[in-house]
Formats: sequence, C-alpha cells, structure tokens
Amino acid sequence: MNKTIMKFTLLSACLDPLKLIYVALLGFVMPIGMKTASLLHGVSDSQSFEMLTGKVGVAFVLMVLCLGLAGNNNTSSGRGGEYLPLIFSRPVSKAEYVISKWIVIAFIGGIVGALQNIVIALIGIKFGEVLTLNALLCIICERFCDAALISAAMILTMLYKHPAFQIIAILAFYTWLSGQMIPPVTVADAGGGGAVALSIASTKFLINMSQHVGNLVLPTLNIYDLVNARQFNLVPFLSYFTALSTYLLLGVTATSRREFFYGSK
Repeated sequence: MNKTIMKFTLLSACLDPLKLIYVALLGFVMPIGMKTASLLHGVSDSQSFEMLTGKVGVAFVLMVLCLGLAGNNNTSSGRGGEYLPLIFSRPVSKAEYVISKWIVIAFIGGIVGALQNIVIALIGIKFGEVLTLNALLCIICERFCDAALISAAMILTMLYKHPAFQIIAILAFYTWLSGQMIPPVTVADAGGGGAVALSIASTKFLINMSQHVGNLVLPTLNIYDLVNARQFNLVPFLSYFTALSTYLLLGVTATSRREFFYGSK
C-alpha cells in the first residue's frame, strides 16, 4: 500500500461538493426519510427503501465516488482532487497503485453503507422495532463486503481501456441494477396477449437476467444467513473471493505506467 496514493484518493472522493451532496441525499436523506415516513404511517418498508439501504445503495454511492479515482494521469483536471501530484521517494508498483486505491474506495463505500444502516436501525428501535446486535453487525459486515466487491469491479472497468470490455461491463452492471430496482412480478401466466403479456414477459426476463448477472459478476455474501446456518457453506465464500481477487488481479494487469507518474519537487 502507498500512503500518498491513499491520501489523494481520499481527497478526490471527499473534496468534490457534488459528490458529497449526492452521497448525503441518496445515502442518508432519502432512506432515512422513507424509513421515518413508513414508521409514522404504519406501513411496511417498500422495495425502494430496501434497495437504497442494501447492495444497490452501495453501488449508487460508489458510482459517484469512483469517478476520477482510477486512471489518473498528468493531464487530468484538478477539480475535486482528481489531479494526482504524487511525490515518491521510491518507484510504485502497479499492484501497489491498484490496491491502494481499492482499499480507500471500498472503505469509504463501506463506511457510508454502515453508517446509513446504523442510523436506520436506531430509528427503527426508537419506534419499537426489534433488532439484535448480532443482526446489526452482520448487516454492517455485508455493506463492507458489497463495497469491496463493487469498487474492485468499477476500478477494473475504468483501468481496462478496451471499448468492448467497458461496454459489456457497463451493460452487465445496468442490467443487474435495473433488475434489482423492478418490483417482483407476481402475475404468472396471465391469460391474453398483446402489450400486457409482452410487458410481463420482458420484465420477468430482465429480473432473471439481473439475478444471473448478479450471481456471476457480483456474488453476494449474506453474512447473517451464513453465520446462523447450521452447516458451514463454503460455496458463497469461494464465489465472492474468487470474483474479488479476479477483479483486482485483472486491474493490476490492465494498469499501465501512464496511469500514474513520478513527480518531483
């Protein structure tokens, strides 16, 4: 790890006012408002609320935080700390560059997700909801796991400059995201045809594709289920850590010397 890279990556994520406003609105104002409103009116939490406080919510936050945080070069603008005036006392390796940026981005995303879920949990407890400490700790761990995997995938997409790869990666990500945002289809094999049947079929197809993409590209670790399971299941851990290590390894391989430079003063 390189402390200088980590420092400027952190500054790039935290000094841009637009990024901070986006994170505040989507990460805290909207989900906290929806949670409070649902409790005040005695209604169950909606899927939109669950989306904003889960894996998709972490993805939304990282979509903004990751912009300009990988692939910096000496022609980048200085807005938001994206310009990287690094001063090294020794050469930095490609692996050091990628891992240092990934740690900071994953940490920021995990912190935002964890704080969001803690605030939501405290509001629920205030209104009489029951949440054990074990469940809350598992939720926090899940947000950090989500941030680690999603940030690694986004860094790889930004570092690997091949247009076809980036197009496929972006399409896969938005397919997964779209499927997660669509309410579950409860109408099965409704009679008739026309636009209604086509709409239901296309929606089911998108949800199924989202699940397949998620299982293949962004496997989830359900910490609470795994911790409380009677038998240890190694498969989810293998899927998660295989995807994570693959993204980081490919990110290191895709990084060229043009991604960073050695400044002098």
